[in-house]
Amino acid sequence: MDDFQFEYDQKKKTRLKKGPICVLMCIICLMIGGVAGYFIHGFQMSYHHDESDIYNEIAQIIESDFLDTSDSKMSLQERMLSGMVLALGDPYSSYLSLEQSQSLNASINGTFEGIGITFTMVDDGAIVLDVYQDTPAKKAGILSGDIITHIEGTSIAGYSSDKVKEMIQGEKQSQVKLRLLRDGKVHEVTAVRQNVDTSVTSSIMTINHQSVGYLRIVTFGENISENIEKILQEMKAQNVEKIIIDLRDNSGGYLNAAQEILDLFIPKGQILFSLEDKDGESEEYKATSREKYVFEQGYIFVNDQTASASEVLSAGLKENLGYLLVGETTYGKGVAQTQVTLSQSAVLKYTHEKWLTPHGTWINGTGLKPDYEVSTTSIQDFHFGEMTTSYQYDDVDDNIQYMQEMLKALGYPVERQDGYFSKQTTKALQAFEKDYHLTQDGVYSTNDRFILLSALTYHLYQEKEDAYLQKMNQLIQ
Repeated sequence: MDDFQFEYDQKKKTRLKKGPICVLMCIICLMIGGVAGYFIHGFQMSYHHDESDIYNEIAQIIESDFLDTSDSKMSLQERMLSGMVLALGDPYSSYLSLEQSQSLNASINGTFEGIGITFTMVDDGAIVLDVYQDTPAKKAGILSGDIITHIEGTSIAGYSSDKVKEMIQGEKQSQVKLRLLRDGKVHEVTAVRQNVDTSVTSSIMTINHQSVGYLRIVTFGENISENIEKILQEMKAQNVEKIIIDLRDNSGGYLNAAQEILDLFIPKGQILFSLEDKDGESEEYKATSREKYVFEQGYIFVNDQTASASEVLSAGLKENLGYLLVGETTYGKGVAQTQVTLSQSAVLKYTHEKWLTPHGTWINGTGLKPDYEVSTTSIQDFHFGEMTTSYQYDDVDDNIQYMQEMLKALGYPVERQDGYFSKQTTKALQAFEKDYHLTQDGVYSTNDRFILLSALTYHLYQEKEDAYLQKMNQLIQ
């Protein structure tokens, strides 16, 4: 994951067991995350003077005599500044160049010119994790679980996420041609790039013969509360009494955006959250007298990537209105960042306050525990490693274990998942090869692996019913 995002942890907890897979927001990185670190005050001026001299000496030596053998696109000065902030040892600290700052602002607001997908990279291509509502990707027929293998006829195997993002991006009304692998079959699609807003999606669904409002918040950008209020108005016009707010994988955004959304629900005078600075001084933020949207019952979908502003919203609704949390324990980011614009329009983001729930709890490092736990399986739960050779009976290798895990998830009879290529593993692989019209030789080739991965992603994102909605069928009666 890239190293900057406001109200978001750059070192997010990940369920990936092997192989770097970076989840990125459609043609832009969803980089909302933050920056931290306090500047120390109160030292004597002579100390600062001495330290400044050393800083200047080091900088001058590096700039004049250092042999730069890196391939970094960042200038030497930018890397030195980034390193200085990184030395704070705080995962939320970031020095951002002008270009990075502009990209950050666009990603926080969830708006850009692209097609509207979230993807994660594997060796063979880009797995589509999400296709957003009313986007070019949706209109083109792209599905979650598809694997993008080619862009404009060029294979993207081995490409970085940034490179793929760059290839999918483009001017409004321009076209991008994608080749997809879906459940082992090739599909060609063309999407017309548009201005895309992925920050909020909504619908009204029927659960056990009851109308339930569904509101998904992807990021907390500017003016998001205005869009959400319009959605809430429509829900109330249709007499919706129950609401689901989906904050899964929402890493945060602007704190004031979470405050404005809370103010749409919570009665005047009640505490939304409070902030405490480094001196221990705290300030409470309370609901105003603006119009409120009241629902008979509210549910909030959360997981271990629900962080920061998402946790502020979750805690405020839970502790004030009794909304129920459904899913997994949240990330646990209890600090807030601010930003300062430096010379040359660079930006320094740093932690300056901690936030507390309405009941005064600091959730940093612990998160919010769900009222109802839901365990899910996603592509991030599986192993992926580099595979350059084929495997067969009696071989032992990590890639065989990864194959066994995927076959078992697809329902094939695998009696072991320890990396030993047993006779039963051979039979399970042959059954898979037969189902997907591959050579039934029981040899695990790189092509078998690619088709197996495609079958798995299709199963997880298209065939397998959302465990959260299954839980709602139990809760809403």
